[in-house]
Amino acid sequence: MRVSELALRYAKAAYGLAAENKNQEKVFADLRSLSEIFEKNPDIKAFMASPLIKPQEKMAVLEKSVANAGLSKEAHQLLILLADKERMPIFEQVFHGFQNLLDKANGVSRGTVRSATALAAGDRQQIESIVEKAINKKVIMTYKVDTSVIGGLVAQVGSYTFDDSIDAHLRKLNEELKRRTV
Repeated sequence: MRVSELALRYAKAAYGLAAENKNQEKVFADLRSLSEIFEKNPDIKAFMASPLIKPQEKMAVLEKSVANAGLSKEAHQLLILLADKERMPIFEQVFHGFQNLLDKANGVSRGTVRSATALAAGDRQQIESIVEKAINKKVIMTYKVDTSVIGGLVAQVGSYTFDDSIDAHLRKLNEELKRRTV
């Protein structure tokens, strides 16, 4: 997800505060929980983005909603700040910006694996191990079933693409045959 400069500023500020207090993981977990809640409840997003509702009303509702949620101080303050500044529509970008900063600090890269069928847990671990060795970083992969992948799989991590699909093998074979006939 693309993170705007504005969202990145909020993410950096929240990450800096969390790093000072040495609880980046807790803040990240809280922001992820909030992101999931907002994603599952589009009415919350609509309420927070509505120009018809006064910022004070939004903050009051938000304050009541998260009062006993057990959020970290940093996540709570970030949420209230975004609501106060009428920036709740960029919450998802702020979350992804925070995630990127945490990943960078921990030497982690995120990626996606597309395959024709769902992969077993053992296969997933093997793929992650191979990719980690290739890029010398810890990876966290998201797995998707993609019917356009005829067989094999395609893994993308950052600017790296590991294409072990039948389509890629056929392209390579075709190129090799063309070279030999010339």
